[in-house]
Order: sequence, then C-alpha cells, then structure tokens
Amino acid sequence: MTLDDRTTWKERRLTRRQALRYAARAGLGVVGLAACAAPAAPTPTKGPAAPAATPTRPPAATPTPTIKRLESLTTGYPRDLGGLDSNMVGGLDTNTFFDMLYDSLVELGRDLKLIPGLATSWKVTEDPKTWEFKLRPGITFHNGEEFDADTVKFNVDRIQDPKNKSYHGPAWADVTEVKPVDKLTVRITTKAPNAVVPLKLVLAKMMPRKYIQEKGDDIMKTAPMGTGPYKFVQWKKDEFVELAAVDNHWQAGVPPAKKYIQRVIPEMAPRVAALQTGLVDIIWDPAADVLKTIKDDPNLDVAPSTGVSVPHIQISQMKEGPLRDKRVRQALNYAVDKESIAKNLFGGFYTPVGQPLVPACLGYDASIKPYPYDPKKAKDLLAQAGYPNGFEVAMDLPQVAYPKYKEYTQAVANYLNEVGVKITLRPQAALSASAWGVELRSKGTGPEGLYHVSPGCTDLDSDRVVWFNYHSWDDKTLVGNHMYLDNPELDKLLDQTRSTLDMEQRMKLFSQALKIINEEAYAIFLWDMPYSIGYNKKKIKKLYPRAFLLHAWDIEVA
Repeated sequence: MTLDDRTTWKERRLTRRQALRYAARAGLGVVGLAACAAPAAPTPTKGPAAPAATPTRPPAATPTPTIKRLESLTTGYPRDLGGLDSNMVGGLDTNTFFDMLYDSLVELGRDLKLIPGLATSWKVTEDPKTWEFKLRPGITFHNGEEFDADTVKFNVDRIQDPKNKSYHGPAWADVTEVKPVDKLTVRITTKAPNAVVPLKLVLAKMMPRKYIQEKGDDIMKTAPMGTGPYKFVQWKKDEFVELAAVDNHWQAGVPPAKKYIQRVIPEMAPRVAALQTGLVDIIWDPAADVLKTIKDDPNLDVAPSTGVSVPHIQISQMKEGPLRDKRVRQALNYAVDKESIAKNLFGGFYTPVGQPLVPACLGYDASIKPYPYDPKKAKDLLAQAGYPNGFEVAMDLPQVAYPKYKEYTQAVANYLNEVGVKITLRPQAALSASAWGVELRSKGTGPEGLYHVSPGCTDLDSDRVVWFNYHSWDDKTLVGNHMYLDNPELDKLLDQTRSTLDMEQRMKLFSQALKIINEEAYAIFLWDMPYSIGYNKKKIKKLYPRAFLLHAWDIEVA
C-alpha cells in the first residue's frame, strides 16, 4: 500500500469487495501487478516554444471537431481534489478537472506552444516591464456575467492577496500592477522585465468578479463558476465530482459528453479493474507495470504524454551538521542506485535525471547528467567530511499521487542506509509538499533533514520549478526555497532568467544555474516520469494529451 492509498475513500460506489472481484476477473492483484512487463517509454512530446518578446498574434487553436457525443464520461483518479477554487489550490491531478470548468487567458496547444484562450493576442509594450493582452469579446460566465478586463484584474489581485494564501501566489509576487486599459485590453506590469508573464496566465483561471464579490470568496469552494466547457453540478468529498456540459462554448461548440465525472479510486489495481469493467472510461497515470495489461485488452488503449515533474529528495540546510557540507550532499547522490529502482519498480520506464527538470521544460539542459551509483565514492566522501560511520536523519514524505510512492522512497532510504546514513521515514498528511514547505519555512520550524518534493513546470517554463525551489527565501513575500540555502551567485542567475527577454540568453542562464544546483547537490534527483492515460476504445477513439493536461477538446469520441 502506498501513502496515497491510505487516503480515506468515503461512501465509495466501488466497494473493496467489488474491487477485489473486478481485479480477480481482470487477472490482477490488489497489492501489486509486478508480473506485467512495461512497454518502451513513449517519445516525449515536443517542448514549448518561447513566449514572444515582441508584438505577436499567437496561432489560432485547432480543436478536434466532436462528431459524436457521449451521455457521460468518467475518469478515475488516485486521490480527490484539494478544492474547487483553482486559483487557491493546485496539483497536477487537479488541473485537467479545472480546465473542464474554467478558462485561462493563455493556453497550451497540443504541441505545447502557447495559444489564445480568453486572450486573443499579447505583446510586450514600449515599456519592457509591461505586457498587453487583448481579450476575447462576447464571453460570459456560466451565470451570465460578462468577462472583461476588470475580471482579469480582479482575479490576479485575488491570487496575489496574502490573506488568501493562494497556491499560485508566489508566481505573481513580482507583479506590481494589473491595469484595465479598456473593456477588452489589460496590461500587466512587473518589477523588472519578465519573459514568463504569458506562461503565468496558463494556470490563472478566470472567475466571475461580481459573483464572488456578492457571495464572498468561499462561494468558489462550494459553488464554483467559470467560462469552461462544463459547469459545476456536485462534489462528494473522497468519492466523485460531477460537471454538466455547456452548449455553444466559444472554443468548439459542445463538449464530447453531456456529463463529466471524476471518480476517486485510490488503489491502482481497482482503478485498472474499473477501466476494464467499464465503471470508468479513462484512468490517469497507470503504473508502468500495468501498461501492458491495458494494451493487451482489445477494448482498451494507452495514450502516452510528456511528464512535467521530477520527484526528488531535497536536502535542508536548516541546522548545523552534515547536510551543510557539499561532500555529504554529493555522497547522498552517489549512494542511490536510481537506475536499479527505475528498472525493478517501474520496468525501466522512467529515466534518471541530474536536474529538477524534464525535457519538456523550457530551460532543460540535456548535458547535465545524473550522479552515477557509486557507494564506495559515497563512503569516501562521508569520511572526508568527518562522518566515516554515517549519521542519522529523517526523510519527510508529504502525500503525492505517484505510483509506488512508498516503495521507491523506501528503496532510496535503503540505499542511504547501506552507506551509513540511517533514515527515519516520516509520512506527512500534507497533500502539497510546496504548501507544507512554505508553512514550515515561514514559521522557521522546518523543513529539516531530507524531504520529498515533486515540483512541476506546469506552465512548461523552468521558472516555476527552478526559481521557486532554489532562489533564496524572502520573509516578506514568503517566496523562495525551503532548504535554507543561500547562494548569491545562483540568486543572480535566477533573477536574470526572469528579467531577460531574449530566449536564447535565458536558456544559457538556466544552464549555468542548473549546473550549480547539480554540482552543489542540493537534492537527490530521481527520474523523468512520462505520463500515460488509459482509456476505453469503445467510447473514445483518440486522446490528445497536452503534457499533464487533457482538455475536453482533446477527447475524440468513438
């Protein structure tokens, strides 16, 4: 059982007895499916194009025409939503749901290039610190409220407001002004020239200003309202959330199904069984060792996609002691056989990396290699640092929805134990490692020791991962790394990646920063995790994932 398997599954319609019966019928075991071999890893999707620094009109979206329409479409997820207000909560497993309910000014196309959303075009103005966005006319929210420039300002201000403690707030800390120019024009100004403003807007969902002002902020927690292809119906905590289609959506008319249901099925085997028995039509990120089982079923198929996260074990320097010594941190990296874990637990489906980025992230440097497995070198470095007999340290594990989370973190701990670093694993209740880290760091009570994180370049730019996880902490804005590291050279490079609008120069700056992070061994980087989506071919002809996202328009009905 993985840590996320312990999530409460209240009032579930698929009981454990049913799950066992379905699993037996499918020839699967509830605990694990290790006997199934994994297929070769899919070819990564092409990386994102750089946002323009000069006036440009992005290409038009090209949604797939919906020829047929399903009565309902049900997906199976390993854990429940963290909330319904997408501008306050986050996580990779919530973003597809949010894209069904809400729209953004800027979206990612299938080729991972920026395309128009509720903004039809954008450009840098004569002031290099200011971006101008032209908005799509005639857009209304599900309650009939009009979308305009005042709506954009309201939403960004709401994300920035410290009292709201928005998950996305740190990404907007450098924005100094959001100014409506006219009804369909808005300008966003930052402290310094910032190349990633359009990318910030990918995850900033537009919500109705008047509705929230009249009902209060909490209304979005229980009765959310958007402009997306589906509108909210109900949410039964730890069981399912249901949406209903909105006809005549601005993007492509009617969605592929009249109802969209996202069901919580924490354990992998029951989730696969639910797909095979028709209880759900789509399951997210099936473990590598069950992909063959899905592909061998004539009624099912798998759509490969690009991952955006690198799970890694960050190394806090909060306290005096071994973790402040670069030799010790390097030793921890040499001690872990990432290749072996990937092979034995995931069929070799995942690729070890030496940086916090995957190839889809704008800023990834393919020349940076992972630390090789070398336990002798690890022991030698520990001895040189004054710890020939090792030391004891805790590893904190906030909950994530990754396959075999408990197993692979235990494997990491076992490898560290073998070189004398005695690990105590401490599962945490937090669903977001980032929010957990910010809370502890803001209080000065942690994190300490080692702790698992999984930041993703969810807007496909490296800024969200590298700047926020490796820049020094700011007590006023509560932005920066949680590891208590303070590297002025690294800070300077990361600040320059934001202020430089020249994309080629930005890539060089990211490369320099990533090489420092690798050399200093600030974390034990694990692997690139490509996504896969299993689906029912009887109802779905084709899926077109956009990295970790699946828009309604990416589902082609059979």
